[in-house]
Amino acid sequence: MSTIIQPEHIEEIWKSMIMLDEQTSLNIVDTLEQDQPALLEYLMSPPEEFTEAESENLLYAGIVVWKIFDTFGPDIRVVTEEEIFDIEDTNIDVMMTLEGESAGDGIAVIERMLDTYPQPHLLASIAELLLVEDEEVEEDDIISDQARGTMMLILKTVLDAMISAEKK
Repeated sequence: MSTIIQPEHIEEIWKSMIMLDEQTSLNIVDTLEQDQPALLEYLMSPPEEFTEAESENLLYAGIVVWKIFDTFGPDIRVVTEEEIFDIEDTNIDVMMTLEGESAGDGIAVIERMLDTYPQPHLLASIAELLLVEDEEVEEDDIISDQARGTMMLILKTVLDAMISAEKK
């Protein structure tokens, strides 16, 4: 059984990442590039319809998710691009079954998923990040509802890829 990352560890990394200076941030990106190059490439290739702010938020959130997993999760092997896209295809199929569901139904599906998901707290933090709207965000930084759904897909794919790469 793998290590389940606890909410306090997730919060610790989120808080520490907010306070980073530029050089430390670049060092973290360099480490991600060395350790998991395909994950970084995936995060740096957002859909064309994303705004600059949405692309930056996706990259930031993805790096934080990786940092949390890297710090408190199990050891993992390097994830390949092919694995990422296979996992993404599976996640797209799941999301397609939800299309047309109300927001409440989507939340209920996430709640059921958390009951059996290997890293429930980390998945919940991703969902919370994308579902909770910040009233104080400037208009240029607002993330569209469509981008939120796509970001959920991408970030869950990153998390699923790391989970599947756990060294046994």
